Amino acid sequence: MKTAVDIYKLLPKTNCGTCGMPTCFGFATKVASRMAPITACANLSAEAKMALAEELAEQPVARGTVYEQALISLRPKIAALDFAKTASLIGADFIGPDTIELTFLGDKYRITKERIIDKDGKEPVPFISILIYNHLSMPDPPAPSGEWITFSSVPASHAKDKAWAGHVEEVIARHFTGDVEGLEKACERLGGVQSAVKGNHDAAYEFRFFPRYPVLLQFYDAVPDEDFPAQCKLLLDKHVNRYLDIESIVVLGEEFAGRMTA
Repeated sequence: MKTAVDIYKLLPKTNCGTCGMPTCFGFATKVASRMAPITACANLSAEAKMALAEELAEQPVARGTVYEQALISLRPKIAALDFAKTASLIGADFIGPDTIELTFLGDKYRITKERIIDKDGKEPVPFISILIYNHLSMPDPPAPSGEWITFSSVPASHAKDKAWAGHVEEVIARHFTGDVEGLEKACERLGGVQSAVKGNHDAAYEFRFFPRYPVLLQFYDAVPDEDFPAQCKLLLDKHVNRYLDIESIVVLGEEFAGRMTA
C-alpha cells in the first residue's frame, strides 16, 4: 500500500473536489488510510491507474463507501439525542421532537433522526453529514469563550499540525497572494464579517462554521521586497475541541479552504 505522499504524486493536483475532498492531498490521505477508494478520483491518468494498480485491486467489496458506513454507525447515536436540548446547546432551530435546522458554513440543513437534507431537499455528500453528526454528538458543548487560539494550541493537535498548516492555512495564503481584494470577496461570499481585531494583518474576518463555532481568519499579504510570503492564520475558539473531535476539525478546515479558493 502506497503512502499518502506516493498517492498524491500520482493525482492530477487540480483540487477539483469531485472526490468529495477539497484538496488532492486530503484525498490521498484518505486513500492511504483506507477511508476512501482511489476510484473516487474521476481524473486519474492511464499512467496513474497503472501505478496504482494495487490500490485499485484492493477496493473494498463491502456495501457502500467507508463514509456511508460511518454514517450508518452514527445514526443510532443521533436517534438517541434529545433534539430540543441539542438545538439549545448548539444554536440550532428546534422544529419538532425529530427535526432541527442548523446552519453549517453558511448553508441551512434540516436534520432528522434518519437523514440530513440541504435547502434543495438533497442529501449532502457523506463527509458533510458526518461533520454535522459529529458536532451534534459532542457532549455538553459550552458557549464560545471569546478567546482565540492557534490550531497547535488545541489539545491533541500535534499529530495534525502539518495537515492544518499545509492543507488549510497555506492553501488560502498561496491562492490569495497579492490579491487582498479577492480574499475579501471570498470571505464575504462565505458569510464572513470584517473583524475589528487589532493587528498588522491586511484583512481579518470572523466566520461561524456552526452557529456556536466561531473562527477568525487573519491574512497577511506577501511583501516581495522583504522576501515575506503571504500568510493566513485561522484562529479557533478556546473551546473548539468541545465542538468537534480533532480529525473533524481538520476536515472542516480543509473544506473551508476548498470553498474559499473555489
